[in-house]
Amino acid sequence: MSTRVVIADDSDIAAALLEAILEEDAAIRVVGRARTGAELLSLPAVAIADVVLVDLLMPELDGLSVIRTLAARAGVIVVSSLPRGSAVVREALARGAGATVEKRELSGAPARARLRAEVLRAARRPAAARGGRVILVAGSTGAIPALEALARGLGPLDVPVLIVQHLPDRRERDLSRALRGLGARARPARAGDALSPGFLLAPSGFHMAIDARERIQLTGDLPVSGHRPSAEVLFASAVPLARRVAALVLSGLGDDGVRALPGLSDGGGLCFAQEPSECSAPGMPRAALRSSPRVRPIRVVDFVALARRWVLGEG
Repeated sequence: MSTRVVIADDSDIAAALLEAILEEDAAIRVVGRARTGAELLSLPAVAIADVVLVDLLMPELDGLSVIRTLAARAGVIVVSSLPRGSAVVREALARGAGATVEKRELSGAPARARLRAEVLRAARRPAAARGGRVILVAGSTGAIPALEALARGLGPLDVPVLIVQHLPDRRERDLSRALRGLGARARPARAGDALSPGFLLAPSGFHMAIDARERIQLTGDLPVSGHRPSAEVLFASAVPLARRVAALVLSGLGDDGVRALPGLSDGGGLCFAQEPSECSAPGMPRAALRSSPRVRPIRVVDFVALARRWVLGEG
């Protein structure tokens, strides 16, 4: 079955070029076009589209304004004249776009091939990201090597990985930079972020939670289990999504996150603790294993393999 694509661009020339590029692959079929965000939202073809290409600079209602609505039903790729690192493009990714391509790059064959690959990749995202699966990670003393292994193994996947790692103040930026160097899209979380693919780290001094709209909420409430951020807060907030959640407790002292694990596991979530024998500080994993018989010990390398199958809908 072909991957169905809708193109939103106020330039007929640009839209025609995009259609020609995409349909060089017989597995891709363009099923509709729109010139504005308002026209896009009312387009019948959007209801059957697997992927939508969105230009951010359109009249009446721009692409940025419609991404949140679109990302709930289809993969979204930004194709824009704006630089990939611009604030507007970063905001598009935060609102749920899965990838971005600069128009000026499309004169070259490699970029055209990458666009087609991104479209096919985005079409496979429903089980992984849009209203789909989420990985939660709690870590403290000794957890950094495990996070690095997760970045190498899970970084290329289209799945949100929400991390509460106990760190000295403001060191989450350094950790994010290190994880990016290992192949993961990683950064400190911001209030209002969508559950889009990549590693989002709880910032220093703030609890991170998932709100009722399935967006990131940051609060400065009192420490929980002696920590702010606390994994307890994140895990508890994910109970309504439990059937779509895999949670992992890594090396650390204490028992942060443990009280929320029974709620996650009882709700159908997959709950794991890093095998204590491979932890430099096994307190958190041991407490997690005591919290519920449904929490299973696992080596990090085995969690990566399991999570990859789970995210791709193979287990």
